[in-house]
Amino acid sequence: MEYTGIAYDSRKVKPGDAFVAIPGFKADGADFVPEAIEKGAKVIVAEREVRVPAGVDFQRVPSARRALAHLANKFYDHPSRKLRLIGITGTNGKTTAAYLIESILKSAGHKVGLIGTVTETPLTTPESLDLQEILSRMVEEKVTHVVMEVSSHALALDRVYGCDFDIAIFTNLTHDHLDFHKTREEYLAVKRKLFETLKPEGVAIINVDDPASRSLIEAVKGEVIPYGVSQAKHELRDTKHNEFDTKVSDVLIREDEMTLKINSLEIRTPLIGMHNVYNIVAAYQCALALHIPQKTIKNGIESLKTVPGRVERVDRGQPFLVIVDFAHSPDSLRKLIETYRPLTKGKIILVFGCPGDRDKDKRPIMAEIAQKSADFVVITTDDPHSERPELIIEEVLKGAKHHGSKLISLVDRTKAIEKALSMAKKGDTVLIAGRGHEKYQDFAGKKVAFDDREVVRKILG
Repeated sequence: MEYTGIAYDSRKVKPGDAFVAIPGFKADGADFVPEAIEKGAKVIVAEREVRVPAGVDFQRVPSARRALAHLANKFYDHPSRKLRLIGITGTNGKTTAAYLIESILKSAGHKVGLIGTVTETPLTTPESLDLQEILSRMVEEKVTHVVMEVSSHALALDRVYGCDFDIAIFTNLTHDHLDFHKTREEYLAVKRKLFETLKPEGVAIINVDDPASRSLIEAVKGEVIPYGVSQAKHELRDTKHNEFDTKVSDVLIREDEMTLKINSLEIRTPLIGMHNVYNIVAAYQCALALHIPQKTIKNGIESLKTVPGRVERVDRGQPFLVIVDFAHSPDSLRKLIETYRPLTKGKIILVFGCPGDRDKDKRPIMAEIAQKSADFVVITTDDPHSERPELIIEEVLKGAKHHGSKLISLVDRTKAIEKALSMAKKGDTVLIAGRGHEKYQDFAGKKVAFDDREVVRKILG
């Protein structure tokens, strides 16, 4: 079949293109085949039979998403084979680990590409066609290493199908995305796909402190480099795997920096919290796998001063601490509060919300954690999507045992942040969670500019 380009959105079809009709969650791409043909598509690929006129080729496939990934990979001449591709998967920590690895690689003199939550793509891991085009462009720009966040949705929907990963990293597995994956077992099975498809000479770097690690280790054909912070020895069943071999010690967390030792390497970083100790150790092991010297690893980690929307401090000279963080799962919210509890002389005041059209089971769990761990909680709006914000907040509040003076709800997020800041006194910490780096709120498809950090700056003056 001959075609001059590929499209999966009928509105973007150009004359001579192959149109791949993906069955979506709201609409089936096969319904848009006539529009694609009208715009000049010469090849149609779909999962069900569709009528095409003479002069247009048709190919029926078992999986349109996998077909799209295959065609895109071939069209752009397998760009991942020309790069050192590092994939990071896990519920939490992907973005920070990616930034740390990028910083280390840059310190080592490499030209690095980064694909993830904070980069300018609509999805954490782009659709396969967009991803292959990005990788191809990176090859043209002489990029040598690419660090990519690999979401569970991307693995389930074959967005990274056909990518040749040199290194695959697992951070952790906690409660999230169960609206999509239905069960924790299915969520884990999807994460396994990254390690099952890792090339035989590839390296898997796995957090062995996480109970899910054993299942992932069993999926790896090549070498496993374990990491963790627990000092217990983790025996890995296969003799080809190393024993847990990093010793993390002397962790000291302060308000604005953290110091730690990995074996004999002393590190000082503004990225604080035990969750960031894990991210740093993951990046350290990745750098070792790439044969980067210890001195360069230290320089790379220490030169990273901030990750957008990750324990990001907003300072306008106020006598209390304000932190904006992406924490949007029960585990990440708990860890955020745990990080700042020993650093806070006064009260912890928490602002958070839950998005609409997403994992509803976690809503009351997050309220329960918030009420138990923080001193005062303001529950508000995140991204409602197609749901009514008031109804989302009602579901969140089901996890609160009582709505006393410790917990209130305000639908307007600006007013919620204003309330938290107005209450804060010297020595308090205000944690604004859930959105982090995000700059827009989604109300039934309408995007409204909203950046927690900018709102705080405006209120504090």
